[in-house]
Amino acid sequence: MTVNAAKIRNVVITRSREGNVQLARDLRDRGFNPIPVETISFLPPEDWSSIDSGLRDLGSYDWLMFTSATGVEYFARRMAELSLGVLWKGRPKVAAVGKGTAQALTKLGITVGFTPSNYLTSRLADELPAAPGERVLVLRADIADPAMPERLRKRELDVTEFAIYQTKYAEGDIEAQVEAADLIVFASPSSVEGFCRSLTQKRLTRAREVRAACIGPVTAAAAREHGFKRIVTPKSQTFDSLLDEITRLDCDV
Repeated sequence: MTVNAAKIRNVVITRSREGNVQLARDLRDRGFNPIPVETISFLPPEDWSSIDSGLRDLGSYDWLMFTSATGVEYFARRMAELSLGVLWKGRPKVAAVGKGTAQALTKLGITVGFTPSNYLTSRLADELPAAPGERVLVLRADIADPAMPERLRKRELDVTEFAIYQTKYAEGDIEAQVEAADLIVFASPSSVEGFCRSLTQKRLTRAREVRAACIGPVTAAAAREHGFKRIVTPKSQTFDSLLDEITRLDCDV
């Protein structure tokens, strides 16, 4: 495993298989050698009954909130399966945690009414322009931080939340793939967890010596909790900004 390399060449990316594809392409375009490692995968819920009731009753909510582009994907897929349209006027207004999630919604033709000043779920909860008593439907991952809905409830909002997809940690031997890493990219706390689960303790100890590029402070905190010390984060929580930070690091070494 390359530690303190003169130049950043081999970049391990640790998203889902689908998520790694575009990031690998972008890294390759910037002259890096991406090494995709599947650390997590996504599955639909085992039981849709409660979620379907909420989706059929969307018009009764004031706000519909998404915390990831993956959640948007599963929402759109389920709405199609229920023969429900994703284009509506008026209620509910739609809030997205950040740029990527908002872009996924826009591609479906859905108007995004709000994104927070900083792409964090805590900011989304604190800054949502909703009045006490308004009904909010949150569609999230099964392992999402429960703090966001609680922050909304403290604002006296009527919150309903559903896990619209499941996150599974990938199984398999990734040790050979990460051996040559000059940099490891983490895009979510779950990718940090999945990566660490996939390594032996010996290999993980060595991996912790490699610089880790984390998309934002929440992911950086997860990396720090798992023993990574050489952590960098971009100026904003977007993949474009993350790519810019990796390029800057390469120029600085």
